[in-house]
Amino acid sequence: MAPGIDADVAVVGAGPAGTAAALFAARRGYRVIVVDKQAFPRDKPCGEGLMPGGRPVLRELELEDAIVSGGAPPLHGIQFGLAGQPPVAVPFPEHGGERAGLGIRRLAFDARLVDALGHESRIQFCPQTEARDIRPADGGSARVITAAGEIRARVVAVADGLRSPFRHRLGWTVGPRPPHRYGVVAHWTMDAPVDPWVRITFDRGLEVYEGPVAGNQRMVALLCYQDRMGEFAGRLEARYREIAQTLRPALRNADLVGPVSAVGPFWYRASTLAQGGVFLLGDAAGFTDPITGEGVAAGLRQGRAFAAALESPNPERLYRQAHRRLTTDPRRVAALFLRLSRTPALVERAMRSHQRSPQTLTTLLGIGFGYWGFNRISPREWIRMFSGH
Repeated sequence: MAPGIDADVAVVGAGPAGTAAALFAARRGYRVIVVDKQAFPRDKPCGEGLMPGGRPVLRELELEDAIVSGGAPPLHGIQFGLAGQPPVAVPFPEHGGERAGLGIRRLAFDARLVDALGHESRIQFCPQTEARDIRPADGGSARVITAAGEIRARVVAVADGLRSPFRHRLGWTVGPRPPHRYGVVAHWTMDAPVDPWVRITFDRGLEVYEGPVAGNQRMVALLCYQDRMGEFAGRLEARYREIAQTLRPALRNADLVGPVSAVGPFWYRASTLAQGGVFLLGDAAGFTDPITGEGVAAGLRQGRAFAAALESPNPERLYRQAHRRLTTDPRRVAALFLRLSRTPALVERAMRSHQRSPQTLTTLLGIGFGYWGFNRISPREWIRMFSGH
């Protein structure tokens, strides 16, 4: 990359949110430069579930067929349960003809996304290029200072992840807020038919979150509160294996493949999402918890909203409004699931309620996907969910 390059849009971070922002912006006619310090393909701890609300975005980017043909299995819904008890199956709601999600192996998914960057003539992709500083616009262009030179751009999209160094450097970071939660993530191979369900098993202070991905693998994450993370000190893989196989006995016939990774804490917010020509996208814009598996789909939708906002006379205000619409109710759903996760008695009540009113939890998932608002659930259904009667 030559020093002093000009572009309409500079994107820092080539994950799902940053790549979607770049592709949508380029297809609107903007000149885009994308920088990422990593080489691709690269792996990253992730829930690896693309919820149904993310599939229309993939379709608009003309990537859905390639992802599916690459072996991404369908996801039909979520099975919730307490350790040692039968789970309840909550199918995903149908909305706009969409019902199934996809199990995406993050390594392959990111590779497919950056391949699309290389095929777009208006995008210059610069992997292994570290962004060292971002300077908001002050009557002129915003700037990204990289190891290879300076990029001047009308706007800069920052999509550098959960712990976003640039969000922090700009003074926009809020959090992390207690109680702190962490993820311990790895993959297992199973000689068995594909199980098209995301499975969440609740235990004291943690949940096992499990879902299928390509290659007959299952991503298995332990989502833990801080008071249980001490168990992993000095023995991350061994303790992860013990807990996973105890709470999910089917994993005793599976093989652990690849590394075991830890990530967190999760709860971060941003004091502002757009200012001085700098926009925050994806996890950099704020992250609640991966318990609902909405992270990848949310990032794709935010990338699309960012590109659409660029054509507004006030793109920062329009993006902030769009981001609020995209995230407010899903965050409330995540908070509700976290409340359940800390109280096994509430999990049991919700499971009993599901037997009497099976549509309620499905509707709640739809709210989390942004399909509709909380008024879709009646007061009587709320009482039944929390009382079990």
